[in-house]
Amino acid sequence: MVNAYDGEYLVDTKIPGAPAASLRGPVVEPWHYVEQAQETYRIGVLFPHLKDSYWSAVAFGVTERAVASGVAFELMEAGGYPNLAVQIQQLRQFRERKVDGVILAGIAYDKLDNEVAATVAAGIPVVAMINDIRAPQIQAKSMVSFREMGAKVGDYLRDNKVAERPVKIAFFPGPQDSGWAPESLAGFVEAIEDTPEIQPLTPFWGDTDARTQRSLIRRAFHFYPDIDYLVGNAVMAQVAPSVLAELGRSPGEVRILSTYLIPQVYAHIQAGQVEAASADLNIDQGRIAMDMIIRLLDGQRSGVDFPFRAGPQIPIITADTIKEYPFERLFGARNFAPVFSYRPDAPQEPETP
Repeated sequence: MVNAYDGEYLVDTKIPGAPAASLRGPVVEPWHYVEQAQETYRIGVLFPHLKDSYWSAVAFGVTERAVASGVAFELMEAGGYPNLAVQIQQLRQFRERKVDGVILAGIAYDKLDNEVAATVAAGIPVVAMINDIRAPQIQAKSMVSFREMGAKVGDYLRDNKVAERPVKIAFFPGPQDSGWAPESLAGFVEAIEDTPEIQPLTPFWGDTDARTQRSLIRRAFHFYPDIDYLVGNAVMAQVAPSVLAELGRSPGEVRILSTYLIPQVYAHIQAGQVEAASADLNIDQGRIAMDMIIRLLDGQRSGVDFPFRAGPQIPIITADTIKEYPFERLFGARNFAPVFSYRPDAPQEPETP
């Protein structure tokens, strides 16, 4: 089941973190995948990075649908959110190679408009995936609201706060210029704004690599030794238990909440080291994005024949709910390695790193 939005995408009705007001929805409905593409299309796929298992799960969904639908794809990753220029060059490469379509997980919300417009003008449709993007010419979007992801965690904290005294929250949104991190922070703040005993500190921004997040946690405790909750991106939640141990703290003393889910955080929840995480079912977002680009290339119209924007409904994963979401349902096969090049007619196995 997905939250689906139909209608015309008018960018002047768009604000970051929310669907364009020109769209109708959300309507909760099932998503039905195309069984077989009409042709063996060549799809270019762009990721911000593959430095953590979040994007490996997305790659699993993209790959699964490509194989099932009979299309070829090439995947490129930019190496991190600071590398906007790299992603722009990669999109230009796909345009020069005249791929049939592009799936774009954008590095920045409003800095890819011109490149998307040039790609669509060249006759190559572009579908946005995971990370929201302004891009007036974008053809469809497979994503959830990261504002809602943050709000879900804020709601959980408000409803499950244990201490009677005021509590201090260190929030680690992720990269400041991304299309998702500021929205997860905004949603969290909105959810707790009428709860004065929850006191968020100045947010700690930074790229979602383990080294950066470790450094940010240490910095937070240097300036605020009495932090009660670490809240934010999943890489922060992944490394937080070990950093707390180094600092002589425990997850029981300092509670950890994540605004999205990766396998390591899933394991931490099972072990009782992380209390809760929003799950955007990113594997399904990858599947839907591949299905959207195939539908466009088959001649269907987004917003009319299928939703312009769609994304799975967001659960909160805790020790109480985790049994409802097996590992493979959330992340795919345990032995999966991201596939960088796949052709249905190739006699060899898909190329992996």
